[in-house]
Amino acid sequence: MKTLKLDLLGFGNVGRALARLLMARSAEVSFTVVSIITAHHGWWVDPGGIDLAKAVRMTGLPSAGPSPRIADLPGDVLVELTTLDPRTGQPAYDHMTEALRARKHVVTANKGPIAHHHEELLGIARAAGRELRFEATLADCLPVFNLRRAALPLAEIGRIRGIVSSTTNHILSSAARGVRFADALAEAQRLGIAEADPRNDLEGWDAAAKATILANVLMGARIRIDDVQREAIDEPDAREAERVAREGARLRPIVEIVRHKDSAIASFGPRRLEPLDPLYAVDGLSMALELETDLAGTLVVQLHDPHVKQVAYAV
Repeated sequence: MKTLKLDLLGFGNVGRALARLLMARSAEVSFTVVSIITAHHGWWVDPGGIDLAKAVRMTGLPSAGPSPRIADLPGDVLVELTTLDPRTGQPAYDHMTEALRARKHVVTANKGPIAHHHEELLGIARAAGRELRFEATLADCLPVFNLRRAALPLAEIGRIRGIVSSTTNHILSSAARGVRFADALAEAQRLGIAEADPRNDLEGWDAAAKATILANVLMGARIRIDDVQREAIDEPDAREAERVAREGARLRPIVEIVRHKDSAIASFGPRRLEPLDPLYAVDGLSMALELETDLAGTLVVQLHDPHVKQVAYAV
């Protein structure tokens, strides 16, 4: 098996978890990290392979100043792990187009460029004869796009409903047990699930980006992030989660996408679920999707209690 050389763009929680995973499974995978580029903590390029054990211990990388152009990096695959900007998809979109045009494969956990430019990026990848993979953009390692390719190639998906935000599901699940909103959010940040600035999660931008990807990739729709109806998750919702829990129900942060002719209607917000609902028991950091299809019936896939290691595995 050919050894693939990886350029890591971004080296935060996910990048470091990926490095640890590659070290732990070095006998089973044929990957060598040859560059690590960060926005604020320097960069490191070594065509012979970077010492990952040393890299994960460092707070700053050996080289400072302007980093090399992505096209000039020595890797075969760009692994794009920079911070999400769901409103524009930048600068990750520029990173990915530069890599594909330089005939690098691209793997990303950044949902912004896929939500805004999936078809365009796929076209660039095809023209370059390279792969564009983005399983990690949706719900850690919940197998959604691989499931579509492998098990549902002929089925038409008419409706998607699910929980795709660990942060907001954790907050509402904790609130149902009487935990304060601020404390639940702080715990999600401590676990590395929520960002230091949690507004993308709480205001529904993260979920809207995921809903856009689901609609466009799985349903062939052509919607934009701004087309998704968003309801923020806030302290009144936490109090409502505690109230409905006393009645035996659950308040969950639900994404719903319904196919409509050649497009789709998508929404995100807190929804009351009764005990027989298949998403009722999806608690804490867990996530799940319910897919209604014409040929395969209704499928439900769930990822139980994921952490940053599962995002690294998806990558």
